[in-house]
Amino acid sequence: MAKRKSVIVKERAFWSMVLSAIEVFHLETLGLLLGMRGEDKFIVEYAIPYQTAQKQKTWVSPNERRASRVKKIVSILPVDMIGDFHSHTEIGKSKARIIPSGDDIADMQEGFVYILIALNESVKIVKWHKNRDGSISGTLGGYHLRLIAHEYIVKGKYYKKVEIICPSAVGLKGYSLRG
Repeated sequence: MAKRKSVIVKERAFWSMVLSAIEVFHLETLGLLLGMRGEDKFIVEYAIPYQTAQKQKTWVSPNERRASRVKKIVSILPVDMIGDFHSHTEIGKSKARIIPSGDDIADMQEGFVYILIALNESVKIVKWHKNRDGSISGTLGGYHLRLIAHEYIVKGKYYKKVEIICPSAVGLKGYSLRG
């Protein structure tokens, strides 16, 4: 059986994704993943949020002209664009889930990794940990976050989970900003 691919998320990338998702809570966030790809792993060095993306409760879309400008600059850097990240957020009493939507899947391309962040309010404090499905989760400042990664296999047909390895997150004490 083939070994499941993994994505190693460096500390600065982790914090960038998590904080950009919390910043726009109740709206989705979107950004680029920069790093390196190998045969059985992706290494995410940086996560760069799109500041001018159109954000809604159930979708997010980059400003194509501005995104193109960023991608041109990235093409001359010593790291590659290896995918993207975005968040799903709770809406009313409906909790955010880490399942890619049809639009999410339609936007995937082979050879890239996609990190999805489910962001929900939480009154419990949960230490950051790895889950059986390869995702990681925990709480920060009254929010519960769960990050999962996917890789696209066949255009329009199939995607699979990629295990997240993030030593700076796993074991991190959950924090609350409430009393």
